[in-house]
Amino acid sequence: MSQVLDVAEAPTQEPKDGPEISILIYVSDPDAQIHVLLRSYSHALAEIGRTGEYVFILDGQSPAMVERLERLQAERDDVRVLTLQGGGHGESIAFRAALEHARGKLILTAWDYLQIDPKSIGPMIEKLEQEELDLISPWRHPRIDAKLNQWQSMLFNWSLRLLSKVGLHDLNCCFRLMRREVLEEVALYGDLFRFLPIMAARRGFQVREVQVVHREERGKTGFFGVGVYFRRLLDILAVTFLTRFTRKPLRFFGIIGMILVTIGLAVALPPVISRIFVQSSIQDRPIVLLGVVLISFGLQFIGFGLVGEIIIFTQSRELKDYKIDRILTSGPPGAAVIATDAGTDASSDALGRETSGGTEVGRRDGSAGPHRVEVLPALSGEASGGELSLRRPSPGEDAMIDDFLRDCERGTVYHTSAWRRMVESELKTDADCLIVERDDRIVGYLPWFPIKSMFLGKVSISMPFAVYGGIVAEGADVARRLLDVAIERTRERGHSYLELRHYAPYDCAELGIELEPNDRYVTFVRELPDDPEACLTAIPRKARAEVRKAIQAGLELVPSDDLGRFHRLFTENKQGLGSPTVPRSMLERLRTNFGKDFVLHEVRTGSGRAVAAVLSLRFRDQILPYYSGVLDDPGVPGVNNFMYWSLMAWAVENGIRSFDFGRSRKDSGPASFKKNMGFEQIQLGYQYWLSPTGKLPDFTPDNPKLSGYKRVWQKLPRPVVRGLGGRLFRQLP
Repeated sequence: MSQVLDVAEAPTQEPKDGPEISILIYVSDPDAQIHVLLRSYSHALAEIGRTGEYVFILDGQSPAMVERLERLQAERDDVRVLTLQGGGHGESIAFRAALEHARGKLILTAWDYLQIDPKSIGPMIEKLEQEELDLISPWRHPRIDAKLNQWQSMLFNWSLRLLSKVGLHDLNCCFRLMRREVLEEVALYGDLFRFLPIMAARRGFQVREVQVVHREERGKTGFFGVGVYFRRLLDILAVTFLTRFTRKPLRFFGIIGMILVTIGLAVALPPVISRIFVQSSIQDRPIVLLGVVLISFGLQFIGFGLVGEIIIFTQSRELKDYKIDRILTSGPPGAAVIATDAGTDASSDALGRETSGGTEVGRRDGSAGPHRVEVLPALSGEASGGELSLRRPSPGEDAMIDDFLRDCERGTVYHTSAWRRMVESELKTDADCLIVERDDRIVGYLPWFPIKSMFLGKVSISMPFAVYGGIVAEGADVARRLLDVAIERTRERGHSYLELRHYAPYDCAELGIELEPNDRYVTFVRELPDDPEACLTAIPRKARAEVRKAIQAGLELVPSDDLGRFHRLFTENKQGLGSPTVPRSMLERLRTNFGKDFVLHEVRTGSGRAVAAVLSLRFRDQILPYYSGVLDDPGVPGVNNFMYWSLMAWAVENGIRSFDFGRSRKDSGPASFKKNMGFEQIQLGYQYWLSPTGKLPDFTPDNPKLSGYKRVWQKLPRPVVRGLGGRLFRQLP
């Protein structure tokens, strides 16, 4: 049986070979999802090849949490648990207490939920080591909490930057990476942990800031009450004094005293001089009394400063508010000893987890949300064995889910967190996401969005704005569990249907649920040759002739980063087809979220004029040209054929093995073009669960009822199209 150590009882020993990093997790929520935290941080450290340990600090006794942590510590030898008697001690005391039992040379402090994406640990460690820094302070940018909270935080941080002269943008986040000597040498108490970067910089440590991915925010939204603002004001005053005047208190108190004395003399001297030289009375001049009081207060402040100077002078030999960077000596170097706890021995590496009841955690906007753990019994006769658990993932688990999607055959780029976060930002709502686990391994995932559209009504879609989506599962039993909950929530919301944009359909007999198929859409996917030159010969003769005409006209495909020009080209194309364009903000978010997997190319003439552009996404070893635009009259032949042939050749040169030409409506012009480029048509397996009053959507460009609206849209002025296009596009997910 493991032992939960009280701070006063835990021993400290010198480890022979400790972990590289100790993650100190401050636990104050009795319902914190400990197993999610542990697995997410373990996954992040494994990705960057680092060893770590996890020290959980309980600030307040929760019997259920203590029991869960005891069980977890007994199963893993990289977990330690400390409890602080009484509770309510705060981060400063909790992290200093945990430091005595941490063995890593690097320390990461964190809260009991995944506020910051654990993948940020890698860049933080890299910056700290490469630039030989002592502390990395996070900058949550962009923020995802309420605007009012962001403005309050900005004001707080701006005030501190102005007063402390330390240029940090975010001191309210405790997700900090540092060398252990920072916590050892910087004296912290009360609420001073939030000011640790400022205190460390004053001590002589090298402090820098790194932008991190903000995943979740909890706590109160809105105004916090007068008392909180007064406390924050006093905190700012305290840290300003501690960082600028502890070695020269006379300057702080003396400045205030001199100001008061000067004001007192200014208001008291004129009446006194008038009494001496003019013989006027000062009995009816109360301003003289005010001046005397101000002078008295001023002299007292100066006296406080002098007393402080005397204390500093007499105790200066004991004070150490500096840090020695290096010592050059001719003698042998000394060995640095760090007292730490050797820990307990455990042989099991199984992941501790909560498997009963329900645990509520916060949503991305700080409100309570349905992040509930539900345990489901395994099916009888199941070949793979093991218990299935169904729950909503926490924000920091995106990396693990993305890894599962890359390994699972049904996973697509539109299931990934990068696409989901873009949709969440555009629709300003959270996705409903479910994961299924077996033996602590993800075996199923389903993200979908509740949509309220002026054209479609209330519906649920997986995934909006995407050509693929739906359930990703290893087996029909897992898919059925995901589908059951999704249908239940769709029904509870009163939505007309649940749309699952499967690449390949699930067998309804295996699922045990009847789903309506939709055979309107097809896709085109082809393996690429090994040689870029072979891409041209793989194209049918007529399309190949068009490519050669474009080559003779001097066209070339070049990388681009001009989203504005691409958006203009794409808008022109969409207006010509009578459809609204994507909003510019959506493209910006895709570029931010996908990073190097966001690829933009332009087709330019010999004079450098851009006549076409294509936006592609990379996933696994596949490239997906998703959006493209061509001038109405490019002035050269075969632009489209040339653009996609060149993109195939570029993909081969960059080690990409597959080309996904994307979705088209069956028997449409785009479908015919893709066939003429040598691609075989693949039927998409879209499936729908319909409510009793629901029906398959028919709001598509080929609906004859929409032809009049299309003609009107085609004739609208371009500025109107760009202004309204994004708003209408969001209504057509």
